[in-house]
Amino acid sequence: MDGPSRKVPVDKHAFVPITQLLFDCDNTLVRSEEIAFDVCAELINDVLSKKSPSTTTKYSGRSLQSEFVGQNFAGMLRQIEGIYKFTLSPEEREDLITREVTTITKELGEKAKPCDGANEVLEELKESGKYGFAVVSSSAGPRVLAALRKAGQMEFFDEKTIFSAMTSLPIPTSKPDPAIYKFACRKLGRDTGECIAVEDSVSGVKSAVAGGIKTVGYLGAYEPEERGVKGKQLESCGAGYLIDDWKELEGAIKALEGVNLANGV
Repeated sequence: MDGPSRKVPVDKHAFVPITQLLFDCDNTLVRSEEIAFDVCAELINDVLSKKSPSTTTKYSGRSLQSEFVGQNFAGMLRQIEGIYKFTLSPEEREDLITREVTTITKELGEKAKPCDGANEVLEELKESGKYGFAVVSSSAGPRVLAALRKAGQMEFFDEKTIFSAMTSLPIPTSKPDPAIYKFACRKLGRDTGECIAVEDSVSGVKSAVAGGIKTVGYLGAYEPEERGVKGKQLESCGAGYLIDDWKELEGAIKALEGVNLANGV
């Protein structure tokens, strides 16, 4: 892909060098969503059988991913409660979240793989010395760490620069809430204008953009026939540049470096 279908406005008088890259984890750094959503679908189907026995809905991992991509399990549960008109007790919710984190962490620790080309590009960017790296995820911290370790990516990240909306924040939340991006920038001591986020989902792009961060939309984890539609969705949420391949990332960074979000990216 040659970038977005619209030009990004560049304000050369407000040029701020990019010093920090903020990466989503699931299906951006690591091919983990299929594994995770299969587990989540099993848990949610079990909940529906008990809390909404009259419903005929049965989620597959793929159908759940299509509807809730970019959100963490707690966020999915809140929406499922609203859709099917039932309420989980705090104890039930906590039990489900614990089961989800435990099961997915184990699965990812055994099966997670890096997104195609990610490790090679991370190595090149690290060697350049131009950028700091951080992970900004909706997923629970233990799950993120398990995925990164299995994918061979912990050499690029310090545990202190891995941020989870589920476990890093005083009050857990999920993307598209921008709280985790704002929190990460504060902890890193970076102005949002120095940062670029890399996200694959609508909720992730919304989160980063609402946090004042220029965002690259990564489409490489989608099937080729899905990328046109998904790219338009990410652009409509504020992604300033789209890439199909990790090899395109540095070009995207350079293209967005002079962009002023206030001018309409």
